[in-house]
Amino acid sequence: MGVLLARVDNRLVHGQILASWVPRLGIDTILVVDRELVADAFQKALLEGLGGPGLSIRLVTPEGASGLLTGELRGSRILLLFAGIHQAVEALEAGVSFSLLNLGNVHPRRDSRGLTASVYLSGGDEEELCLLLSRGVDVEARALPADRSPDVRAALRCRVR
Repeated sequence: MGVLLARVDNRLVHGQILASWVPRLGIDTILVVDRELVADAFQKALLEGLGGPGLSIRLVTPEGASGLLTGELRGSRILLLFAGIHQAVEALEAGVSFSLLNLGNVHPRRDSRGLTASVYLSGGDEEELCLLLSRGVDVEARALPADRSPDVRAALRCRVR
């Protein structure tokens, strides 16, 4: 099977993920890909403890994700979860393959502008999304599976169209 959804969500594992995306896609493994969280034993234990029967949640580095996806988790139905756009770029650069990045929740910051009610992009976010687009990754912005995404490519200020 492989990666069924790659998603940026500042809140990481929460109700939208567990009640909507996991059942809709039949996800059996959530890989939270984040170098800093892996180093935080408390956060790692907390997030991994949210798994249960039929759903494994693992925190891994980008390099760790790449190895798991081509090895141990080859037949799994996977949701890649990133705390931010930068983590998605790091994963792609470490060899993690995904063709679509879902922007679910990106909290507003002082220098950001709203793309949807739950996605706010800074100039740095836009640059990284443009990089992903240039590498063949499509980008959408949907909090829930039934939501419609705006045309993210058209909304970005980059040359990749």
